[in-house]
Amino acid sequence: MSTSLKRRRRLGYLYAIPSLVILVLFVIYPVIYGLRISLFDWDWVAGIDKITFVGLGNYLAIFKDPYFWNSLKNTILFAVGSLVVEFVLGLLCAMLLYKIKRGGLLFRTILIFPLTISDMVAAIMWRMMLDPSSGVVNQLLNSIGIKSVDWLGNGKVVLFSIILVEVWWMTGNITLIMLSGLQSMPVEQLECGRIDGASSWQIFRYLQWPHLRSFAESALSLRMIDLLRVFAISWAITGGGPNRASEVSQLYIYTNGLGKYLDIGYSIAMAILFSIFVLIIVAVLKRIIRIGADE
Repeated sequence: MSTSLKRRRRLGYLYAIPSLVILVLFVIYPVIYGLRISLFDWDWVAGIDKITFVGLGNYLAIFKDPYFWNSLKNTILFAVGSLVVEFVLGLLCAMLLYKIKRGGLLFRTILIFPLTISDMVAAIMWRMMLDPSSGVVNQLLNSIGIKSVDWLGNGKVVLFSIILVEVWWMTGNITLIMLSGLQSMPVEQLECGRIDGASSWQIFRYLQWPHLRSFAESALSLRMIDLLRVFAISWAITGGGPNRASEVSQLYIYTNGLGKYLDIGYSIAMAILFSIFVLIIVAVLKRIIRIGADE
């Protein structure tokens, strides 16, 4: 190896040192420290002196905790429901925007506007709109002869309510990703399909969708991770109620760790198991999307 190549390699290692230091300090060390703390019973109020080693006790307790499994069920229902509706609406909006010749900028602005609002602002705004007594949603329903709905106090409806907020807030995200995929597709392929007499469905199924598959994989994977990590919408709109009907995993972990109970070791153990669960779900989702890709 020449001296010049060795010098450049050493210089490359030198440039990588700041990134490695940041990675170790803010990623690797917190993960290792969290894994260690998850093996202890630590009541934060009692202080660091009252920490007790319990081994896998926290993890075993999770499997016997009905509230954890209830929050996990709510999280899955919320994530799957939101993702399906967001993707269908986002893909339809992207197809419409792709075909619109005039007014496209206006419609894109309308779709992007909710993305500019933070999750807390969106949650508080929709909490007022869904208020059973004075919310504008029930007022609109009453104006057309439909009885008011207890959007936030009915355990059978509340999960649908926060799904509605999430769909309104983030559908534009998927729309933009799928629209960028449509716009990157060579126009010649579509023109050849139309010349050969292909219908609109055949053009989408055999020409556009294979090209959009990678965009769909990215959009669905990113959105699924975000949806499984939902916290602010559940916390700000319902606080997990009524009767834990809208309590999601992140909210339950927060309540145990920094909220009501201050059981740090147990909450970190739940967070670690939940992270593994998220990785598995995303891997399965990506595998499902790739089905038929070879064809």
